[in-house]
Amino acid sequence: MSRALSPLLSAVVLLAAAPGIRAADDDPKAIVTRAIKAHGGEEFLSSHPAARSTNKGKITIPGLGEAEFTQDIQYMLPDKLKDNLELSIAGQKITVATLMNGDKLSIEAAGKPVEITDAIKSAMKDATQMMKVARLVPLVKDKQYELSLFGEEKVEEKPAVGVRVSAKGLKDMTLFFDKGTGLLVKVEHRTVEAGTGNEINEERIVREYVKDKDGIPVPKKVIVKHDGKTFIEAEAEVTYLEKIDDSEFKK
Repeated sequence: MSRALSPLLSAVVLLAAAPGIRAADDDPKAIVTRAIKAHGGEEFLSSHPAARSTNKGKITIPGLGEAEFTQDIQYMLPDKLKDNLELSIAGQKITVATLMNGDKLSIEAAGKPVEITDAIKSAMKDATQMMKVARLVPLVKDKQYELSLFGEEKVEEKPAVGVRVSAKGLKDMTLFFDKGTGLLVKVEHRTVEAGTGNEINEERIVREYVKDKDGIPVPKKVIVKHDGKTFIEAEAEVTYLEKIDDSEFKK
């Protein structure tokens, strides 16, 4: 997950009592602006378009059941990603390597090329768009995005307020922000399941944030749900970066 794309649960509960914060709950742009500040500020978010994340956890694979996994992801917005995934299922280890650089996309499973289907292309397009939106700054700077108030709901038993994000030619997304901290706690959107081609409702939830060495909140515990069912449970170690050398995204 990207930095803003990762929801968070920290502790600035006193801010929720301030009259100004209550008023902001009715203004989607003010909600996002507050979240930008909570995630390190506009300057930090704009100057750190790259990240590396090492993850481990469990994933439920349709037709195969539950598997343990480890994962190393590097990405640089807007369109570069390198993902090395190792699955352990039924006593076997399977590696999946994904490389995206602009419009070039390749995937290998167990060392063999995977056909890049329309479903895979669509899923990758949705994922990269989600990472951009989760950076938050484009939502208040780029006029292509329209924001509207979605309403309130609980995320991981904590009150959150939702903002719907719309843009021409792109699928709507709803971002939920913790009412106490202002941090992003969930991203929900419709997407295509890469393996089946079926359209699903995906929720990406950060259960816990920790602060890095610079005091920036980063996701620690993350879950992903597909149509309400848990798809991934993971622990992450995330480092935000100003740049990753382009050579990392070449074969």
